[in-house]
Amino acid sequence: MVLVLVTAYRERAAIDVTALRGSLVGLIIGTIAGAIALRFVSGPALGKTFGVLVLLAVFLSVTGYRFTATRRSLMIAGGAAGIMGAMVGIHGPPISLVFQNAEPRVARGMLSAFFSVAYLGAVAALAAFGLFGVPQIVRAAILTPGVVLGLIVAPHIAPYINGTRLRLIILAVAATSALVLLVR
Repeated sequence: MVLVLVTAYRERAAIDVTALRGSLVGLIIGTIAGAIALRFVSGPALGKTFGVLVLLAVFLSVTGYRFTATRRSLMIAGGAAGIMGAMVGIHGPPISLVFQNAEPRVARGMLSAFFSVAYLGAVAALAAFGLFGVPQIVRAAILTPGVVLGLIVAPHIAPYINGTRLRLIILAVAATSALVLLVR
């Protein structure tokens, strides 16, 4: 959470609040729908189904389909991120794929702002159900040196991440997330 909050703050000039609002409406609706669906549908096939869907979206991207950040696509991607986050714990691929062709600064700002809200909501929900406490805070503290290092290094490497590189990074992370869902 610290990483995305700091990144969102750094890139705040690139955040389109109206577009972000639409993706967050989708996130809230998707999270509720995912939580409700999780009460009725579960099992090992669930993660694999989402993994296949994400790989399909990556495949479409690689073959030339262009996802663009429109009001509609952001709301749909936010909803899909909410559903996936609630059901299998991975928010990133749907919303990230929408920003794969965006200017890197816009993608960093918008994704960080989106994930700030998504992660804060997830922690609040976990805490409300007694699933977040000292053990999770200790685990987070162990990761702090890596987060601090990332925050120090990021501004120095950001100028080298052009649109093409960012797109490849987003596709690689989405594909890796999908493979994790398929394997676990």
